[in-house]
Amino acid sequence: MTKNFIRFIAGAVCPSCKEIDKIAITSDDQTIYCLNCDFKEHKPVESATNQSKPDEPQVFNIEDFRPKKS
Repeated sequence: MTKNFIRFIAGAVCPSCKEIDKIAITSDDQTIYCLNCDFKEHKPVESATNQSKPDEPQVFNIEDFRPKKS
């Protein structure tokens, strides 16, 4: 149905090239990447515990993809 559909993270700024609204997320919700440069970041394993009900919309925060500071 929505083959090759790109989902963007609205308002996100790429940490590499500093372009706004160029960060997208993969269909498995595990990787964010920039369409303008070669930036790519994988979601840490401990962030995968965010359980939501299937009928609720999923909300992503770019900080979910950053390693947690100890």
